[in-house]
Amino acid sequence: MKKWMLVIVGIILCSGVIWFVQHRYFYVQPISEAEAIRHIETIYNGHVTQVEKQGNTLEMLFTRENVKYAAILDVTTQKVTALIMKEGQSKLLLTEKQIRQMVKKEYGDVESVMLTDSVYTVRVENKKIQMDLTLDGYTGELLAEKKVEPQEQPIEEPIITEQQAIQIALKQLKGEVDSVDFEETSEGGYYLVEIETQEDEATFQIHAVSGKVLSVTWDDDH
Repeated sequence: MKKWMLVIVGIILCSGVIWFVQHRYFYVQPISEAEAIRHIETIYNGHVTQVEKQGNTLEMLFTRENVKYAAILDVTTQKVTALIMKEGQSKLLLTEKQIRQMVKKEYGDVESVMLTDSVYTVRVENKKIQMDLTLDGYTGELLAEKKVEPQEQPIEEPIITEQQAIQIALKQLKGEVDSVDFEETSEGGYYLVEIETQEDEATFQIHAVSGKVLSVTWDDDH
């Protein structure tokens, strides 16, 4: 009987020692709400307006440059597990690559992408059905969709030659022509003319039928 008592006492003592070591050396004290607010405002350079506790996380609403975001912060690890734009418009346009990836997941193969002002027009084909999608260039939100009957949309032959497209681009930016690519679409296609100077580098999207400059993409890293 005494041996059993000694075993039980030993187990209790061992458990206490393990708990003490874990609590003393491995336990991480969660940050307070005030510390969490300072943390979010520092890393995002914004202003926290609302905090809601959800278990071991805090959902924090903050504004930055008139745009409202929601950040989910783990108070133990101090890591942001999610960041969602709630209201307003981001000042950065989504890239053509991002638009293609977003659309392909939902609609299928992307045939062409055209940017006009801050709106993308994307032609997709899924199970032999063509559609024109209109997307917000900042958020990727679908604004409109329209089915296209291929037989009613004959492919126009390009009227603007490659050299003419280069001249149109050079009128916009004097420099050296780095590359010229042609993308075929049912509207006649377009040229992508890349012009480079000592200070700037830009890619001009030029409609192959009308010669209109559809978009200009500047290389910020140049």
